[in-house]
Amino acid sequence: MNSAIERVLGYVYKAVGLAASTVTRAGPMNFVLSLRHRTAALFGRARHGSGDVRLNSAQGELSKEREVMSEPLSARIEPSQRQWLQAQIEREGYWFHRIELAPDLITPGWSDPLTQKLPFFGLPERMDGMRVLDVGCAEGFFSFEAERRGAREVIAIDSFPDSVRRFNICRAALDSRATAFLTNVYDLSLRAFGTFDLIMFFGVLYHLRNPILALEKLFSICCGRLLLQTHGFEDPAIGDQSMARFYPFGIESGPPEKRSWDPTVFWVANGACIRDMLAHVGFTDIEQIPGPAGHVFRARVPTPSAGTPPDQTKAPWN
Repeated sequence: MNSAIERVLGYVYKAVGLAASTVTRAGPMNFVLSLRHRTAALFGRARHGSGDVRLNSAQGELSKEREVMSEPLSARIEPSQRQWLQAQIEREGYWFHRIELAPDLITPGWSDPLTQKLPFFGLPERMDGMRVLDVGCAEGFFSFEAERRGAREVIAIDSFPDSVRRFNICRAALDSRATAFLTNVYDLSLRAFGTFDLIMFFGVLYHLRNPILALEKLFSICCGRLLLQTHGFEDPAIGDQSMARFYPFGIESGPPEKRSWDPTVFWVANGACIRDMLAHVGFTDIEQIPGPAGHVFRARVPTPSAGTPPDQTKAPWN
């Protein structure tokens, strides 16, 4: 974006109470919807004499004390905006997550995380102030849920370009500030991503050829807790011994009514093996959370600290 234009848009965003970083991070729909609704709400209250609105002539900036709008932007979209969003959804040939973007507007994913996963994955009720990483975000259900629970920053990654594109459709519709990057778990580093209070690692481990390397990468940037969910197995004859099955050519996967062959499944471990891998890379207080949604674990680093973003003056390209 041209720097002069970016500065102008930054002033406009600041005047209506939006973060300046939204200028570069928001997509076209997010920019237009956010600006339109925020300015309408701001000047609407000014015309009716409500709210503390004042013009600082010395600064040339409009400021006010305003309440946080509890109603999501997606609930207030107009028919033309809804049509645009519906067209974007229908243009995609595949959806994994079902996500409600507006009343009666739900992405047609074959997995419903709201009912099938969220109650069983161990998310904290509140995430206020947390810096959160969502690994293998798909369309972003858990990223947006973390934001809804108060996370101050949500970073999401996925290795599929189509997933990141669909994430950004949902991000715009939900007026979210979560950011998705096209990268994989092996690329995570302290220098590029900083540290995180909470890492959500759902449905990824069994897709990896090198699961221990992935866990080492996560440990290196985790300064709080890890939540992990993966496909697994249990065999009473094995007991508490660590064991993993290797599938060189994948397994059958997908919804019951439409099974397909998934060549990206490599290692399927039992609970003892997952526990021992977590301990091997350095996690402590490892706890398996019982439930019907696969193998779910909670763990933490030995010395917790506050999550911090990467130092922009020491970016990886410097």
